[in-house]
Amino acid sequence: MKEILIRKAGKSDLQEIQRLLSTYFLDMEGLKAEDFFVAEIDGQIRGCAALIMSGSQDKRFLELHSIAVHPNFRGKGIGTRLVKRLLTTIDEPACDLYVRTTAPQFFEKLNFEKIKNLKKLLLWEDCKMCEHFEKCTQFAMRYSCN
Repeated sequence: MKEILIRKAGKSDLQEIQRLLSTYFLDMEGLKAEDFFVAEIDGQIRGCAALIMSGSQDKRFLELHSIAVHPNFRGKGIGTRLVKRLLTTIDEPACDLYVRTTAPQFFEKLNFEKIKNLKKLLLWEDCKMCEHFEKCTQFAMRYSCN
Protein backbone atom coordinates (compact mmCIF):
# COMPACT_ATOMS: atom_id res chain seq x y z
CA MET A 1 0.00 0.00 0.00
CA LYS A 2 1.31 3.40 -0.93
CA GLU A 3 1.62 6.28 1.52
CA ILE A 4 -1.62 7.75 2.85
CA LEU A 5 -1.63 11.52 3.34
CA ILE A 6 -4.26 12.83 5.77
CA ARG A 7 -4.87 16.54 5.27
CA LYS A 8 -7.44 19.30 5.74
CA ALA A 9 -9.66 19.59 2.68
CA GLY A 10 -9.99 22.76 0.65
CA LYS A 11 -12.52 24.15 -1.81
CA SER A 12 -10.70 22.47 -4.70
CA ASP A 13 -11.51 19.06 -3.14
CA LEU A 14 -15.27 19.62 -3.18
CA GLN A 15 -16.07 17.60 -6.31
CA GLU A 16 -14.00 14.58 -5.25
CA ILE A 17 -15.55 14.62 -1.75
CA GLN A 18 -19.06 14.79 -3.23
CA ARG A 19 -18.26 11.91 -5.60
CA LEU A 20 -16.95 9.75 -2.75
CA LEU A 21 -19.91 10.51 -0.49
CA SER A 22 -22.39 9.73 -3.28
CA THR A 23 -20.97 6.18 -3.38
CA TYR A 24 -22.67 5.66 -0.02
CA PHE A 25 -25.69 7.91 -0.69
CA LEU A 26 -24.34 10.51 1.74
CA ASP A 27 -24.67 14.20 1.08
CA MET A 28 -22.93 17.36 2.20
CA GLU A 29 -26.03 19.29 3.19
CA GLY A 30 -24.94 22.13 5.43
CA LEU A 31 -21.25 21.22 5.11
CA LYS A 32 -18.40 22.88 3.27
CA ALA A 33 -15.33 21.19 1.83
CA GLU A 34 -13.31 22.93 4.55
CA ASP A 35 -15.22 20.95 7.23
CA PHE A 36 -13.51 17.76 6.00
CA PHE A 37 -10.23 15.98 6.31
CA VAL A 38 -9.30 13.77 3.38
CA ALA A 39 -7.11 10.72 2.90
CA GLU A 40 -5.09 10.98 -0.26
CA ILE A 41 -3.13 8.28 -2.09
CA ASP A 42 -1.15 9.22 -5.20
CA GLY A 43 -2.96 12.54 -5.39
CA GLN A 44 -6.42 10.91 -5.35
CA ILE A 45 -8.88 11.33 -2.48
CA ARG A 46 -9.71 7.85 -1.17
CA GLY A 47 -11.41 8.79 2.10
CA CYS A 48 -13.02 11.71 3.88
CA ALA A 49 -14.62 12.65 7.19
CA ALA A 50 -15.93 15.82 8.80
CA LEU A 51 -15.99 16.95 12.42
CA ILE A 52 -18.79 19.43 12.99
CA MET A 53 -20.73 21.16 15.73
CA SER A 54 -24.23 19.71 15.57
CA GLY A 55 -27.46 19.58 17.52
CA SER A 56 -30.61 21.47 18.22
CA GLN A 57 -31.02 24.96 19.68
CA ASP A 58 -30.69 23.77 23.29
CA LYS A 59 -28.09 20.99 22.90
CA ARG A 60 -24.85 21.45 20.95
CA PHE A 61 -22.32 18.65 20.50
CA LEU A 62 -19.44 17.47 18.32
CA GLU A 63 -20.37 15.03 15.59
CA LEU A 64 -18.24 12.90 13.33
CA HIS A 65 -20.10 13.26 10.05
CA SER A 66 -19.97 11.89 6.51
CA ILE A 67 -17.11 9.45 6.90
CA ALA A 68 -16.47 7.49 3.73
CA VAL A 69 -13.68 5.39 2.22
CA HIS A 70 -13.58 4.41 -1.44
CA PRO A 71 -14.83 0.79 -1.74
CA ASN A 72 -11.56 -0.39 -3.33
CA PHE A 73 -9.58 0.96 -0.37
CA ARG A 74 -11.66 -0.26 2.57
CA GLY A 75 -9.94 -2.39 5.18
CA LYS A 76 -6.58 -0.69 4.69
CA GLY A 77 -6.66 1.59 7.73
CA ILE A 78 -7.80 4.76 5.96
CA GLY A 79 -10.96 5.23 8.03
CA THR A 80 -9.06 4.59 11.25
CA ARG A 81 -6.40 7.13 10.33
CA LEU A 82 -9.05 9.72 9.43
CA VAL A 83 -10.91 9.30 12.73
CA LYS A 84 -7.68 9.38 14.77
CA ARG A 85 -6.59 12.56 12.96
CA LEU A 86 -9.95 14.22 13.63
CA LEU A 87 -9.69 13.29 17.32
CA THR A 88 -6.40 15.23 17.53
CA THR A 89 -8.20 18.41 16.43
CA ILE A 90 -10.62 18.46 19.37
CA ASP A 91 -9.69 21.33 21.70
CA GLU A 92 -11.86 20.42 24.68
CA PRO A 93 -10.23 17.84 27.00
CA ALA A 94 -13.59 16.75 28.44
CA CYS A 95 -16.12 16.28 25.66
CA ASP A 96 -18.25 13.68 23.99
CA LEU A 97 -18.13 13.05 20.26
CA TYR A 98 -21.13 11.41 18.59
CA VAL A 99 -21.62 9.55 15.34
CA ARG A 100 -24.51 7.83 13.58
CA THR A 101 -23.33 4.81 11.65
CA THR A 102 -24.30 1.57 9.97
CA ALA A 103 -20.84 0.17 10.84
CA PRO A 104 -20.75 0.06 14.66
CA GLN A 105 -17.97 -2.57 14.73
CA PHE A 106 -15.58 -0.11 13.07
CA PHE A 107 -16.25 2.54 15.70
CA GLU A 108 -16.14 0.07 18.62
CA LYS A 109 -12.53 -0.69 17.62
CA LEU A 110 -11.84 3.03 18.11
CA ASN A 111 -13.40 3.07 21.62
CA PHE A 112 -16.80 4.44 20.66
CA GLU A 113 -19.71 2.98 22.62
CA LYS A 114 -23.25 2.37 21.43
CA ILE A 115 -25.86 4.53 23.09
CA LYS A 116 -29.56 3.88 23.43
CA ASN A 117 -31.64 4.49 20.35
CA LEU A 118 -33.89 6.92 22.21
CA LYS A 119 -30.87 9.18 22.88
CA LYS A 120 -30.85 9.88 19.13
CA LEU A 121 -34.15 11.71 19.63
CA LEU A 122 -32.50 14.02 22.15
CA LEU A 123 -29.48 14.72 19.96
CA TRP A 124 -30.64 14.89 16.36
CA GLU A 125 -33.68 16.88 15.22
CA ASP A 126 -33.95 14.88 11.99
CA CYS A 127 -34.41 11.67 14.00
CA LYS A 128 -37.45 13.19 15.72
CA MET A 129 -39.12 13.80 12.37
CA CYS A 130 -38.03 10.60 10.61
CA GLU A 131 -40.81 8.23 9.62
CA HIS A 132 -38.30 5.35 9.63
CA PHE A 133 -37.02 5.88 13.18
CA GLU A 134 -38.43 2.59 14.50
CA LYS A 135 -36.66 0.66 11.71
CA CYS A 136 -33.52 2.79 11.60
CA THR A 137 -30.34 0.92 10.67
CA GLN A 138 -28.05 3.61 12.05
CA PHE A 139 -26.50 3.13 15.47
CA ALA A 140 -25.77 6.15 17.64
CA MET A 141 -22.34 6.00 19.26
CA ARG A 142 -20.33 8.16 21.64
CA TYR A 143 -16.62 8.67 22.17
CA SER A 144 -15.53 10.28 25.44
CA CYS A 145 -12.54 12.57 24.97
CA ASN A 146 -11.49 12.54 28.61
